[in-house]
Amino acid sequence: MVLKRGNVLTPEGIKKADIVIENSKITYIGETGFDGLDCFGKTIIPGFADTHIHGAFGTEFSSPDEEFGKGLKSLAKAGTTSVCCTIRALDLEGIKKAIKNIVKEYKSKPEGAKISGIHLEGPFVSRKYTGAMNPDCLIPPSPEKIKDLYNLSEGLLKIITLAPELDGAVDSIKAAVSLGITVSLGHSGADYDTAQKAFEAGATRLTHTFNAVIPFHHRNPGVLGFALTDSRMECEAICDFIHLDPAAVKLIFLAKGEDKVTMVSDAGVFAGLGDGEYVVSGKVRTVKNGMCLNNEGRIAGSCFTLNKGVKNLLEKGYSLTTVSKAASLNPSKALGIDNTTGTLEAGKEADICILDDDFSVCRTFVGGE
Repeated sequence: MVLKRGNVLTPEGIKKADIVIENSKITYIGETGFDGLDCFGKTIIPGFADTHIHGAFGTEFSSPDEEFGKGLKSLAKAGTTSVCCTIRALDLEGIKKAIKNIVKEYKSKPEGAKISGIHLEGPFVSRKYTGAMNPDCLIPPSPEKIKDLYNLSEGLLKIITLAPELDGAVDSIKAAVSLGITVSLGHSGADYDTAQKAFEAGATRLTHTFNAVIPFHHRNPGVLGFALTDSRMECEAICDFIHLDPAAVKLIFLAKGEDKVTMVSDAGVFAGLGDGEYVVSGKVRTVKNGMCLNNEGRIAGSCFTLNKGVKNLLEKGYSLTTVSKAASLNPSKALGIDNTTGTLEAGKEADICILDDDFSVCRTFVGGE
């Protein structure tokens, strides 16, 4: 397979080139005399990696028995080539069933976006900042619980969101990090000092920045203030321009720089399905004008996929390099897969997204397929 005459985003910048794909990998980027798929006038970038996604296109990753094929195929068509299947707050048995099902689906190697890990967003979060989570399912963390869940995941558990003010948080963070798990602070009312102690224990990330967290105050900057001002912390950003105003997204990028922002969708089962009412775990969610609301009228998850966030930022004038880092390279680093994907280079997997001149996704390749 050869992609011809595209505007290819490489680590060195954008260049007009061909991409040669053999056995699922990129083998060459440059001029060739080969025939292939003509990409003249189109932009070729790495496929997107979503590290915070609960499902999409009718597929729910927290399900105890669901097959993911349909959702993963649809996500790939929208440019997402890797997903970290995110589990919402369930009771512990429900979480274990969801983990077992994700492991089963991972081993079955379904077509579409690749399952690259599990993100456990609940149950180790604050009851005061539950967001759309069921507070009855929230429990304090412990090293033992984390080790048990990691072992059950057969190494697929890659990210845990945790509120650092909870009893046992510091020891739990240390235990998670020792297993190679990225710890993300979130759904939290922690103050600045508590967040700093969590960082010192190994936490490196903030979950959906500005959402479900104590607001920033000039005399109490809190966990949000710590994440934005410490250069070593990474911040998730939901770039649908609904969860965050464009100015809030700009603030995150100004505070963190392009290497420390990870775009996430936080998408739910209803993402990509259009307006309507949907039932998730017995609860009605209403999707209207791109917003998902619970029965109290509060935002309850996202309806968008990363291609829309990429388009939003590019239309606002963000550079292609900055946007690609946020949607591809930085999340790949968080998942520990950046040695094989996240950039377009010879030797890496052919996880590729082709954009039209209006920044819409027109073609995706996952491992060259």
